[in-house]
Amino acid sequence: MKQAGGSLPRQFKTALALGVALLGAGIVLGQGQIPESKGVPDDWTHHHLVFSNPGTAAEALENGTYDRWVSVVSDPRYALQVTKRAAAANAELRPILPPASRAEAVTPEAQMQLSVDTDNSESRLPRGLMRAAPADSKGISAPRFPIPRWRRITQSNLRTDWSENLGSNATVGLGMFPAKYSFGVSSANCGSAGSPDFVVYNTGLAGSAGQASIVAYDNLYSGCSGTVPSVYWAYDTNGGAIVTSVVLSQDGSQIAFAQTTGTAASLVVLKWKASSSETPSAPAVLTSTGSYQGCTAPCMTQINFSGGANDSGSAVYYDYSSDTIYVGDDGGRLHKFTGVFNSTPAEAGSPWPVSVNTSGEGLASPVYDSTSGKVFVGDYLVSNAPNCATAGCGYLYSVNASTGAVVQSGRLDYIFGIADAPLVDSSAARVYAFVGADSGFQSSSSPCGKRVPCSGVFQFATNFSAGGSGTEARMGAGFELLLSGTFDNAYFNSANGSSPSGNLYVVGNTGAANSTLYQIPISANVMGAPNTGPALSTNYSNGFFAAGLQLTEVFTGSKDYIFTSVVSFGAPASCTSGSTEGCVMGFDVTSGSISGSTTPTGATTEAQGTSGITIDNIVTTAPTGASNIYYTPLGNQLCGAGGTGGCAIQISQATP
Repeated sequence: MKQAGGSLPRQFKTALALGVALLGAGIVLGQGQIPESKGVPDDWTHHHLVFSNPGTAAEALENGTYDRWVSVVSDPRYALQVTKRAAAANAELRPILPPASRAEAVTPEAQMQLSVDTDNSESRLPRGLMRAAPADSKGISAPRFPIPRWRRITQSNLRTDWSENLGSNATVGLGMFPAKYSFGVSSANCGSAGSPDFVVYNTGLAGSAGQASIVAYDNLYSGCSGTVPSVYWAYDTNGGAIVTSVVLSQDGSQIAFAQTTGTAASLVVLKWKASSSETPSAPAVLTSTGSYQGCTAPCMTQINFSGGANDSGSAVYYDYSSDTIYVGDDGGRLHKFTGVFNSTPAEAGSPWPVSVNTSGEGLASPVYDSTSGKVFVGDYLVSNAPNCATAGCGYLYSVNASTGAVVQSGRLDYIFGIADAPLVDSSAARVYAFVGADSGFQSSSSPCGKRVPCSGVFQFATNFSAGGSGTEARMGAGFELLLSGTFDNAYFNSANGSSPSGNLYVVGNTGAANSTLYQIPISANVMGAPNTGPALSTNYSNGFFAAGLQLTEVFTGSKDYIFTSVVSFGAPASCTSGSTEGCVMGFDVTSGSISGSTTPTGATTEAQGTSGITIDNIVTTAPTGASNIYYTPLGNQLCGAGGTGGCAIQISQATP
């Protein structure tokens, strides 16, 4: 396969060469080899554990990193990443989001609610948006900011490929991702195929006979015949609510997730079965079985978290090689479950669960790195304390996956904490933590203003020591949450994977400034001074602090694109600028440079912003319409012909 320039991507060359190198060294890839008969899962975990190009075995020997190289190329996730990015070599797509004018995007009823509320009730604002006040910019009067759900108050009418109603107030959630399974990355399967591609959305709602907690769709693409999309299956998972991301087994036949019933969390492992009768409002009702391994689909098993804690912000992380899941809880403990998909699921005993945050604040989503053998996780504020500086949170941790030994960094975030999973590059042995309010909170010489925190990205080596603070790249004034960024194709295709160069894109300015796209240049594994890109929102101009939301990257073979959203006051054209109107947008970053005048390839209004954005195939053959992005808005809006509610949305990457 050739890209537009006529040569194979460097990482694809590495993939072809590594098999020969490993065989010559007497090493068998096992599960780590590029799967031929299996499909390709894409869930939240693939956005947070990544691999810069590890190079060749000879280069690793020369650099003294051979053992790490073997660990990287043997990881099934590395093989999956290579498969996805190599598929782009034949692609020639131009991702654009369909524009929508304000008149098209907002119903008359919703327009009446677009003005800024004046009742000073934070409960009327979407999560990630808070009224600005001088004291707040210093973190002094920061109120409790728990992760649980927030109120929706506005509707929008969008032009999308499709938009399906999941139920009133349904959403995958801020910082959470839908899960997509494709049986090929350069081809696409419609519902008529024996194994159709499908996408899974958690709804965030308690399951019942009239409301699904989780829904899957197949027949996804506009070129498919019949109803596009079609409900593949829909379940009420024993009355629980799934408020964090779902993970897929490597063959796509099973899923796993954390769910909450009342105030107690559990792990659910589920075998699905296609159905022609289930819908989001008429799901099949599943209950826990005592013998999961031998049960007939559809079936599930439910394992209560040891200690009875809730889980409102930690998604489960699945390791393919060991068949193990790691997940945090609201009491600061990290849980480990073994035998998840391939044996008998069970929670591991001592030393698990490990008390990571001993102050009882919540853990965010963890990331396991097989090369270092460590789990990396941050913590965030869930108690009634005013901020992390007083509550004892805002740290990054590494946890030894074998012994449970914990290493705590210095405090990084002083207000709401680290609410998103870190970004881990296993090849480069680096961890990136995303911080909305750094130590400027307590500093009279803060570069963002006297006693004003900055938002920033902290880079650590995977073997960081206790109390370490890593290296920070600051991105404007801080206050609200900062969610994870994404690397560009230059980084993934860097000539030296153990010391890569490229760019990291992040949405900064979470405090007294408008949400802005930043580019952090990375040279030989070292972060440089961030370059300031375009303002994405006019939130602070309208008197609000806003969280910086996640980004997702896709390389099409000739172009490199990133997608993100804002929770309010979208600045680009086609965004509705209201206090509860978010906007999703895409940018072309192929050139590797951005400025304040950089414009999006497209943008469209979404109620209160969006969940994390999942990318699927890079396809240029039939069926048409097979290269897309998937997400849910964070608020209710008109879902095509399905009425008003929380929408499951697909938008094409390609020009309509």
